[in-house]
Amino acid sequence: MIELCQKTLFVKLPNRGEQYKMLETLREACEGKMFLEREYSQATMTLCKYLEEDGKAEEGTKIIQEIQIETYGSLEVKEKVEFILYQMKLVLMRKDFVRCQILSRKISKRHLSEKGLEKLKIQYFLFMVQYYIHEKQIIECAKAYQTIFDTINKAEPELSADLNTD
Repeated sequence: MIELCQKTLFVKLPNRGEQYKMLETLREACEGKMFLEREYSQATMTLCKYLEEDGKAEEGTKIIQEIQIETYGSLEVKEKVEFILYQMKLVLMRKDFVRCQILSRKISKRHLSEKGLEKLKIQYFLFMVQYYIHEKQIIECAKAYQTIFDTINKAEPELSADLNTD
């Protein structure tokens, strides 16, 4: 039922206000249920993206930073990394560098090295560059740029082309 609401009914809602209500209802229905962790995280991420688009990023950040996604066993590594990176993006928008560092520790460098996660790895290290610059950790910043450079060079040609257009 949750999947039907998220995939089919949600896109048919007439306005953003109705979509907000639907997302809140879905989050409420899924909250605390292990077998609905994926749906809960998707609804939360969609809600926060809409809030960000509507200029309410602060509200979205408050919602998303409370979720301990790394404890969700039913999500794949890629989904967890994407969620944590979105959390990092929102806290960096607020210039909350302490939370950014805490969130960055939730992502294993081993997971970032998996095949298919090159874009996420680059995004992670770009966020870390912002953090290192703020903390005036020049050596760490240089290492992050080196990792980005190496990842792009080792990446398949189509990924390199995608990155050049972004």
